[in-house]
Amino acid sequence: MNILKTAPIRIEAGAWIGANATILPGVTVGTGAIVGAGAVVTKNVAPHTLVGGNPAKFIKAVAQA
Repeated sequence: MNILKTAPIRIEAGAWIGANATILPGVTVGTGAIVGAGAVVTKNVAPHTLVGGNPAKFIKAVAQA
C-alpha cells in the first residue's frame, strides 16, 4: 500500500526558484533565497542563501538588498 504524504510548500517574499527545480512537500524557501535550476530541495532553505544540486545543498550566502 502506497501512502502519499502532502504538506504545503511555502515560498517567502523575494525568493527565486530556478527552472526545473523540485521542491518537496513541507519545505519553506526563505526570504530572498535562491534555488538553482534543477535542484531537488528536501529541507528548508534559510533566508538569503543560494542552494543547488541533488539533494540541494548550501552554496553561499546572498547579500541582502
